[in-house]
Amino acid sequence: DGMTTNAGAIQSIDRQTVHKICSGQVVLSLAVAAKELVENSLDAGATSIEVRMREHGSELLEVCDNGTGLEPGDFQALALKHHTSKIQDFADLSSVATFGFRGEALSSL
Repeated sequence: DGMTTNAGAIQSIDRQTVHKICSGQVVLSLAVAAKELVENSLDAGATSIEVRMREHGSELLEVCDNGTGLEPGDFQALALKHHTSKIQDFADLSSVATFGFRGEALSSL
């Protein structure tokens, strides 16, 4: 389906590209946070996704899946602003085949 392409390690997007794509997403609601996490699961090729909440999400929002994609070496950069494994520069946008690519959702959570 083309949704499981992994471009490699999570890396910083260059400043010029950040400005071109207006990257600066802010997650303002629990629903958007859940959507972003489920999209990450889908991008990782998950075929089973479980969303758990405690106290309607105010105490816990957890998304568990059977997808692949994160390497231990990527953990440090995982939630940094303007970091992604999907694009390196602006030209890469034409070939993005995933839900997420901007490198913003996790850092805004």
